[in-house]
Amino acid sequence: MPKEFRSLISLQEAKSIISDHLPPAREKAVALGSSLGCILAEKVISSQDVPGFGRASMDGYAVISQDTIVAREDRPVSLRLAGSVPMGRRPEIEISRGEAAEVSTGSMMPKGADAVVMIEYSLAQKGIVYIRRPAFGGENVQAAGSDISFGEAVLFPGTPIAAREIGVLAALGRESVRVRSLDVGLASTGAELIPPGRELLLGQIYDINSYTIAAGVEDCGARPRSYGILPDDKEQMARTLLRMAEECDMILVSGSTSAGAGDMIYQVIEEVGELIFHGVNFKPGKPTIFGIIRGKPCIGLPGYPTSALTVFAELAAPAIRSVLGRGHSENKTAGRLAGPLRTEGRQQMLAVGVSGDLVYPVDKGSGSITTLALADGVIEIPAGVEFLEGGSPVQVRLFSPAQGPCLVVAGENSLFLERLAEDLPWRLMLLNTGSYRGRIYLEDGIADLAAVSSPLEEAPKGEAKVVWSGKRELGLIYRDPSAPVDPASQRIVGWPRDSAMKEAFEQALTEMGIGAPVYVRLAKTHTAMAAIVASGRADLGFGEKEAASQAGLGFKPVVEDELYLLAGPKGLGNPRIKSLMSALPLQTI
Repeated sequence: MPKEFRSLISLQEAKSIISDHLPPAREKAVALGSSLGCILAEKVISSQDVPGFGRASMDGYAVISQDTIVAREDRPVSLRLAGSVPMGRRPEIEISRGEAAEVSTGSMMPKGADAVVMIEYSLAQKGIVYIRRPAFGGENVQAAGSDISFGEAVLFPGTPIAAREIGVLAALGRESVRVRSLDVGLASTGAELIPPGRELLLGQIYDINSYTIAAGVEDCGARPRSYGILPDDKEQMARTLLRMAEECDMILVSGSTSAGAGDMIYQVIEEVGELIFHGVNFKPGKPTIFGIIRGKPCIGLPGYPTSALTVFAELAAPAIRSVLGRGHSENKTAGRLAGPLRTEGRQQMLAVGVSGDLVYPVDKGSGSITTLALADGVIEIPAGVEFLEGGSPVQVRLFSPAQGPCLVVAGENSLFLERLAEDLPWRLMLLNTGSYRGRIYLEDGIADLAAVSSPLEEAPKGEAKVVWSGKRELGLIYRDPSAPVDPASQRIVGWPRDSAMKEAFEQALTEMGIGAPVYVRLAKTHTAMAAIVASGRADLGFGEKEAASQAGLGFKPVVEDELYLLAGPKGLGNPRIKSLMSALPLQTI
C-alpha cells in the first residue's frame, strides 16, 4: 500500500487502512473473578444441571399434590407434619400420603413430595398442617436441570463477560474461563512530561495521556502495558518502539506527531518500520500517524489530551474492539414494549431483552440464572402501574454496554444454528422458544427470523416468507441398543411443550405403544438431549442424528424433518439476514 506521508486522508479512509492491518487476538485462561469485561474465547457447555436437584421455590410445605385436591379456605385439608428440610442438606424424611414437610425457598424437595403449598395458604398447629388451597403437581417446585440442562451450550465465543455471564459460569462451577486478549503498548513523548507524583519544575507538565489512554484501552477489553515517557532522542525512541513491537500486539504513542522541529515520531517509525499515513482530515486529528513496526500496528496520537482521547475513540478504540469482537456501547438505550405487560402494581426492576427498538420481558423468576443469560438489562416500573400497553416507550438500563446490531432467531433449536452462532463474525442470538412462540416473536418484531418445524407444524401462512429450508433426520437417541426395542421400561427424556420436537417424539412413542409418556426430565436443545442420555441420566431421547453422532450414541431414524427460516416483510432487505443466508447449507443440515 502506498505511503501517505503528511498528506491528509479522510477519517473513513484512515479507519479502513487500520482495519486492514489489525493483529489477531490471543487467548488466555483467567480466573472467574478476573474475567469481568473480557471476551469469551470458548464455547461453554454445561457439565451439570442447574439446579442440580429438585428444590422448593417458595417457603411453605412440601406435599403430595393429590392430597390437596379438595382443600378450600373454609374446608382445609389436614396433613401430618413429618418434619422439616434444612437448607443445604439432603432430606432425612420421606413424604407419604397424608403427610407434609416444612421447606424453605431453595431447600431440597423430600422424596415423595411433588408440590409446595405456600406458607400463606397453610397453618401448622400441634403437628398438623392445615392446607387451605389445592396445589397441582410441580407447583412451586424448580426441577433439576430446569434452569440450565446438562450438556446445554449456554455461552458462545465472542460473548462479552459481564455480571450475568459470571453468574452463569459460577452456577456451572467454573473457576476459570478462556478469553480473548490483546496487549497494547502505551507511551507518551515529550521532554516536558514527567510522571504524576513528582514535583513540577518550570516548563514541565504531568503526563496525562499514558493514564487516560490506558483507561480507554482497558475499557475496550485489552491489557494496557505502559512504557513510560519516551525521550526526544531518535535512538532511544527507536529502541523502545522495537521492544514494544516485540512484546505487544498493538502500539499507541501520543505526542511528537506534528511536523514541527521537535516532532520526530513519524521519522522513527519510517526508519524502523513502514509509515503508511501521516495526517487525517478531521479536527482535532490532523497530525495522526499510522505505521507498521515488525508486523505490529502503531498509531500515533496527538499530544494534547483532549485530541488524543478524541482520536483514540475514533480510530484506536474501534480497532481494539474489532480484534476482540466487541461492539461500541452505551449504558442506556431507549425502546418500546413489544407487547402489553401486566405487573403487580409494586415498584419493579423487570429483566428484559432488547431486539432493535423492541423491549420484551425475559424474567423467569429470581432463582433463574437463565434470566441473567437472556436479559440485556432492566426497566423500572413505578409503583401503582399495573398495566403497560404494547408500544409504550421505556428506558432500558443495560447490564453491560450495548452491543452492535445482532440477528435474533427464535424457534426450534438446531445444531447448525448453534454452529453459526459460534462461527459468524457478528452476534447471532438464538432464542429456543419452539415453533409456536418463534412465530409469535417474529410477528411481534422481537425476532428477525423464526425457525419452525414442518410438516409437524402447518405450512407457513400470512406475511411471513420462507427464506431458507433444510432437511434434518430426527430419531430415537440411546446408549443401549435394547432401549428402542422396549421403550416402556426406559427412563425417557422429553421436550418442552412449545417445541415441535415434543409432538414428533410423542407421535413416535404412540406408535410404539406408549400413549402417555412419563419423562424423567426435559431438554431444551439437541446437544442437551444427547448429553443427558450419554451421561446415564436417561435411557432414551429424541433429536437430531448429528447430536447422537457427536455424543457417540445409537440412533434410530423416525422422521425426516423440514426446518424453515421465516422472515417478515421488513426483514427481507436486512443485510445480516442476507449474510446469514450465504452461510447456510443449500439443503440438508
